[in-house]
Amino acid sequence: MAGKYDYIIVGQGIAGTVLSYMLLKRGMKVLVVDDPSLSSASKIAAGLYNPVVFKRLVKSWMADELIPFMDEFYTSCERELKKKFYHKKQIIKLFAEPAEKEFWLKKSGDEVGKYLSKTGNDHSLDAIVHAPFGFAEVIRAGNLDTASFLLSFREYFREQDALMEEKFEYGALELLPGSVAYKENTAGKIIFCEGYKVIENPFFKELSFKLTKGEILTIKLEDGKIIPENKVINKGVFILPLSNGIYKVGSTYEWNDLGEAPTEKGKEELLEKLSRVLKVKFEVIGHQAGIRPTVSDRRPILGLHPVHPGLGIFNGMGTKGIMLAPYFADHLIRHLEEGQVLDKEVDLERFNKS
Repeated sequence: MAGKYDYIIVGQGIAGTVLSYMLLKRGMKVLVVDDPSLSSASKIAAGLYNPVVFKRLVKSWMADELIPFMDEFYTSCERELKKKFYHKKQIIKLFAEPAEKEFWLKKSGDEVGKYLSKTGNDHSLDAIVHAPFGFAEVIRAGNLDTASFLLSFREYFREQDALMEEKFEYGALELLPGSVAYKENTAGKIIFCEGYKVIENPFFKELSFKLTKGEILTIKLEDGKIIPENKVINKGVFILPLSNGIYKVGSTYEWNDLGEAPTEKGKEELLEKLSRVLKVKFEVIGHQAGIRPTVSDRRPILGLHPVHPGLGIFNGMGTKGIMLAPYFADHLIRHLEEGQVLDKEVDLERFNKS
């Protein structure tokens, strides 16, 4: 493959996929470079989105702006690709104690209240979960089937002749006046969307990333019990229905052991928390791990390299990538194509120590 492009995008996780698609829809010529054999948190992620921070019961950062933008973006993707991967659900929050319920009821009257139900009265889950103190629901939540989303777009990029399936080689990148070259391809700019692999990137590895490893289980409930597909259970862990009685359970947070393989420690942690939620027996049928590209200040990182303006980055989505990627991909494109000033909270320049 050889050609002249407007943009080369490195990485086809959630961030790279969303950015590449938006650029193509703007009429840009794009080349996506991605090695499908590499591990990626995007590939195994449950893809949950939640407008509420449970610990403090406040709105997630920019939820009011991110959710409507995300809704329109993912539904438009489904129309374009004729696939279903975006699912609106309610998160069933099981209360751990009476005080938690009281706090929820108090908070449901303030600005976060539009995302909270008062309390739940659905007894269909009584035989499946422990809920002695009751529960309530988060509304306007849901999940993106990330595996289906990424595979669908991989095929889409192939059809657009916009995909190079190989590991990116930094040594093959040339910085030219006003452009870049990668092997036999040239582009106005190259944008790195590599997730946690950014730590191997010689141009951006010094940024303030604080990577976290997450592990999830895939389980099957026994005795024919079923959690409705439009509900996600949450109490220490989430239980996300997939289909046919199969569920994803997660997630752990590990900052020290950043190996890509799942661990017995992670599995035991999830099983112990799950035992406090489920009344019914279950079978573990899968166990996966991924490294999240989280940032020290928990904000995305986007913008152009301060010394090499042909190089850009779109990364650091962390655990909220499903919500963040569409809005901030658009934000970055408006910066690159229209000169719009980047929000200081996400601008790469915030880490410039000079």
